[in-house]
Amino acid sequence: MYLVGHAAIGIALASGTGNPALAFGIGWLSHYLADFFPHGDESAGEWAKRGNEVKRLMVLLLVDGSLFLAAFGLFTYHRGFEPAAAAAAIGSFMPDILWGLEKVRKKKLFGPLEKFHGMNHNFFHVRLPLWLGLVLQAALAVGLWTWLTLR
Repeated sequence: MYLVGHAAIGIALASGTGNPALAFGIGWLSHYLADFFPHGDESAGEWAKRGNEVKRLMVLLLVDGSLFLAAFGLFTYHRGFEPAAAAAAIGSFMPDILWGLEKVRKKKLFGPLEKFHGMNHNFFHVRLPLWLGLVLQAALAVGLWTWLTLR
């Protein structure tokens, strides 16, 4: 799942706590829960592996990160800066950030934590076409970000 969706889920579950530390932890855990469900972006990962994987992942991160910054910017514009929401978003990114650091360093750094992250991906072993995964993730992200911003 793309980070813009992970962040929306993490914020939806955790921002009401008002506690940034707790929100960070809930955001982190929400990442693993969201990864259980098929999200149809496996083709993007396969595309990255067919070339310079780190550079291709950076391209995906640039697009995804830009979408997140736009969504969080609108959220903040309408609601004001909420430390718990920011912490939940950052927490929701952590499993993928740790995974990315392993890719950049070309070395296993986080052992069982990364193994757990990998096991959660597509737990149900259902592969969605990329177009469907993108549509579903976009609908989820737009819906949650709209609800979070306008509630």
